[in-house]
Formats: sequence, C-alpha cells, structure tokens
Amino acid sequence: MDSNHKFQRLLEPGRIGRMKLKNRIVLAAVGTDFGSDDGYVTERSLGYYEARARGGAGLVTVAYGSIDHPRGKGMFRQLGINDDKFLPGLTKLAQVIHRHGAKAAIQLHHGGRKAYSFFAENNEPVAPSPIPMTAGEMPRELTLEEIARLVELYAQAAERVKKAGFDGVEVHGAHGYLIAQFLSGEANKRQDAYGGSLENRARFLVEIIKAVKDKVGPTYPVWCRLNGMEFEIPEGITRQEAKETARMAEAAGADAIHVSGYGDSTTVHFTDGPIVHKAGNLLPLASGIKKVVNVPVIAVGRISPEMGERALREGKADFIAMARQLIADPDMPNKLASGNVQDIRRCIFCDVCVNQLFSAQPVCCAINAAAGRENELKIEPAKRVKKVVVVGGGPGGMEAARVAALRGHRVVLYEKERWLGGELFYAAILQDEMEDLIRYLKGQMRKLGVKVKVGTEVTPTVVEKVNPDVCIVAVGAVPVTPQIPGAGSRKVITTSQLWRKIGDCLEGNSRASRKKKRSFLTEFTKPGARVAIVGGNLIGCLLASFLAENGREVSIVESGQMMPRDMTTTHGWIVMHSLEQMGVAILAGAECEEVTRKGLTITTQEGQRRIIEADTIVLVDDNTPNGQLLEAMKGKVTEVYAAGDCVERVETGLPKEFIKEAIAQAHDIALKI
Repeated sequence: MDSNHKFQRLLEPGRIGRMKLKNRIVLAAVGTDFGSDDGYVTERSLGYYEARARGGAGLVTVAYGSIDHPRGKGMFRQLGINDDKFLPGLTKLAQVIHRHGAKAAIQLHHGGRKAYSFFAENNEPVAPSPIPMTAGEMPRELTLEEIARLVELYAQAAERVKKAGFDGVEVHGAHGYLIAQFLSGEANKRQDAYGGSLENRARFLVEIIKAVKDKVGPTYPVWCRLNGMEFEIPEGITRQEAKETARMAEAAGADAIHVSGYGDSTTVHFTDGPIVHKAGNLLPLASGIKKVVNVPVIAVGRISPEMGERALREGKADFIAMARQLIADPDMPNKLASGNVQDIRRCIFCDVCVNQLFSAQPVCCAINAAAGRENELKIEPAKRVKKVVVVGGGPGGMEAARVAALRGHRVVLYEKERWLGGELFYAAILQDEMEDLIRYLKGQMRKLGVKVKVGTEVTPTVVEKVNPDVCIVAVGAVPVTPQIPGAGSRKVITTSQLWRKIGDCLEGNSRASRKKKRSFLTEFTKPGARVAIVGGNLIGCLLASFLAENGREVSIVESGQMMPRDMTTTHGWIVMHSLEQMGVAILAGAECEEVTRKGLTITTQEGQRRIIEADTIVLVDDNTPNGQLLEAMKGKVTEVYAAGDCVERVETGLPKEFIKEAIAQAHDIALKI
C-alpha cells in the first residue's frame, strides 16, 4: 500500500462552510509571541506562518488575534486585530499563506482573567465573576454594557480580518480564556442572564457567533474552539455541557467545532488539555461532539498522521489539527503527500516550545532550529563545496552533518561508539520519542550521502590524514560521578557504567529492539529490589519510573530543591506525577553522606539524618565540558567549530534543553561554513 493511499482521508479535500481546503490537516493556533511589542505582524511572524503553508497544511490558523488590544492580551507580543492600523501587516500575512495554496484563518481572542496586568500597561483583567485564576490576579466583574461592547468588538475584529484577506475566523472559546470563563461553572457565578444555567452561561458565545455572522455575512466561515471538558476543575465544563454548548454554537451559525480541552495551567492537568501528553487524549471528546452536531468537527491533541488517518476513517472527526508536530516539521503534509513518510521529523513532545511561552519568550523547537527563524536560517547551496569532518554522532553532530550535506558539502562523520545517537541512544531505551529522532537524523544522513564511521575514536592525527577544510567537534561532555564516601561498594553503579554494560551486551547491534535494550536494563537489579537513585535530573527520574514500573522499590535523592532539574515545566509535571502515582519516594533538598552496608545515609532538608535502605544505589553522572579535542585541533584545520556541551556546559542529564542547544548550535555552524 503506497503512502498516498495510506493517508488517503488525511490528504483528501474538505469543507468548512463554503471554504474548500486541499486536505484535512489544520495548523492549530498556538501562541508564538512573534508579534511586535505593540501588536503588529513582524517578519518573524510572516516567515513562521508561510513555512507551515508552504509545508502543505490545508488550513493555517493564526493564533490569538486580540479583539481588545492591549487590554485583553494573553501574552506579551500578541497580534492586535481591533484597529485598522494593523491591517497592512494582517493583509501581508494572509497573502503569504495564500501563496502556497493554504487557506488562512485567525483566532478571535480575549484573555479575560488570564489577561494579566503585566502583559500591558492598560491590561486590566476582567471576567464574568470576580474569581481569580490559581495564583492569578483578582479580575473585575464585567457589566452588561461591557459585555455588549465586547460582543461588538469580536464582530468588528472578524470584519477587519475578512477585509485583510483571511478566509475564516475561529472564535476562541476554550483554554480558560474569556468565553470559556463564561461557559465554566467554576469561573461564572453571575446571577443575571449570563450566569446560572448552561443556556445563560453560553449566551456570550452565542451572541458573539451571531454578531460575527451579521458582520461578515452568512457565507463567511466562522467556527469556534471549545473545551470538550475541563479536567479536574471543580464545577468545570463537563462532557455533556460541552455537547450541549456545541449544539448551541451550531444553531447560532458556527460552521465547525474545534474540540480541545483544558486543565488548570498550574498543575499536571494542563497536560490533559490543552498541552496534551497522552497521545490522542482529546479524541474521545471530539468523537462525542461529532455525534451531536451536523457541522464538521476538528480534532486536536497530540495526534500523529497515523492516528489522524484512523480517526477520520472511523468517523471520529472531519479535520485533524496539529501544532507541535508542525512546529517540529512544517513540511510534514507535503512529505505525506509525496510518500516520504520516513523523512518526517517527528515531534518528541518535550514541550520546549510551550516552556518558552511559560517564560514569556518566543516559541522555538528543540529539534527544529529554524522554527521561528525561517527567514534567518534558510538552507542554501554553499558558495564553495568543502570537505567537512564532524566528530561525534550525537544529535548535534548528526544535525551538523545533515545541514552541511544539504548545502552540498562533502561530509564524513566519526563516532567512537559502535552506534549513533550519543547519550540519546540510551535515552531512547527509556523514552520512545528519542528513537524517532535518532532514526530521522540517521536516515537523513544516509539519504544525503554523509559518510559515517562508527567505532572510530578521532585524534588530531586522524583528522590531519583526512585533511578537511572544516572540523566540527560535537563530542559531548565527560561524565562526572558524584563523590560520596563508600561509593566504591559493589552495590553502587553509575549511569555511565550502566550504559556501558548495556552497550557491551548489545555487542554492536545498534538495531536491537527497544524491548531487548530494556531487558538488559532490568538485569542489574532483581524484582522487588530496593533501589536508591542519587540525582533528580531527567535521566534519574526516567530511570526511577522504569524501575518502579518493573517492580522495584525506588527512592530518588536530589540535593537541589527542584525536580526534575533539567526538564521543561509541563514535562516535569508529568514525570513527577507519574513517580508519585507509582509510589517512588522523592527526597529533594537532601545531601548524601555515605554508602553503608544497609544503603545510603542522607541528611534531609530539615537537617535530619536518616538511612535509605537499598540493595542497589545508582549514581547519576553529571557532565563537564570535554574540550580536549577542540583545543588540539586548533591550528591543524583552517576552520574548527564546537557544537553542544563539549565546551559550554548545558545543565542537563538528557535530553531536552541539551538537544535544543546542541541542535541549534550545530545548525548555525553548518549554515555559515
């Protein structure tokens, strides 16, 4: 079965109202913070959205058009759509999307009580009721006159973006923003026509849809994004309420329903929705709403192309929206259409992109260095073809080789181990997505003709014999073992020793199945064994999770206060929640004193001395820069560069921020040689 047939439903045309789309892949609106401080479209915005249109998405949805800018802003550099002064930039944005055959839409958005005052000088948080978000500012309750004004602002904004050339608008009624606040019994305690019954709570949404339709005309596509439910929010939106709200939206004139979900943005339930961690977590919600409406339903929430195709075939949805996957690889739709599925750079769901927004920074991607820098980081043929040696087969080295080869350079990559991936090779044992990244980078190097030599440790002499024009050193860091009295005990093993044992067991079989690799990982402890892990970084936590799943009694000891200390916020929530659910003992702020016959003696953050009884103690290695080869190469090759933490330490034990920094540096180097 060829790829086109395999993804037949995903790639076939579809309609939202009278808008015909070339396929059923939608770029979901996700905040980027690429606008200017005062709300204008920037070159960065244009490059980002054009890349996703060029990549083949049928519909490109621009996020968070502020209908009451700056008062209703939900992020610092949000686009304004409430004044004609924004029209030139919006018009240009619609044009670059249309240039590649995609349809362009924009969200109509107001932050409500999530429009914190620090986003803008006049950013007063308002809400249906004076109820703050968790750890948020107290909002002011909207008056009836103000509600009427906001309804009109939504309608005027829709008329404005239609004038700019956009093909449709999405009314943002989800994710805890203003409309969702009216819909949710948790946020809406009004006693007037906009509170109480679901019909009253949905009145604001219904009035907005009707007002927008009146402004833009009955044939202009208008749809809304709704929460299929609110997760673990007392008095929050239920599945049944979401279905009834969807029916009311359809009756008001909505041409489609985009079904998302929401959990408190300060808890792990934020990863139930909207930042979905469990693949397809929101699909049942979309499927449920599809059963009660007659307009198309858009599904979203960590949906792979394969899962999306199945959902369409099974009638669970009519369109599939993706955000993180199209950040990681904007060309995914075109790759599906051409049959080059193996060339897709699959999202590793590390949430680096989301974490940027938590930190009030523009979106970037751990594995796609060009995300948000499309106009700046164009891969173009080199003016002079060079012989390039890359030392190190980790993510940085492979990315450097990939981009250099794309530019036409003759590239050879050396790796001292018998397999590629660097530390990711081991991380992939614990986390599936890392294997996808290794597979992608290996496949691209093979396709581009990069010569790969594994099992070869590079010295200056080796490089001099090759006589390259450029040498890129990406050898990673040197492991440093925590120094604890008694660490020489037979019950102690370091992570680097553990990885070495697995490598020796594989005997060079880098294609061994993940199941086989994991079987080796269980051999160093017995079922029921008590394991103490010293080090609460990503690797320590993932290893603890793996061992707990396999019947070990696990404790994690971390000297710092925060765990995991090298992960993005949302991914950290998931890991810590999982560990707690499995009964892993977590001891943050604790100092290890010594290894004894009974186990590990520690001092807790309260100053109490105690013993963690353990049969096996795992010391998670830290990293220190490995700059020896770089220094040795200076003066021997005309151009010498370093990528990753072989020189500049990146705080990590694997693999999130480490990957982002290593890949970004490698990509930049390969573009300038």
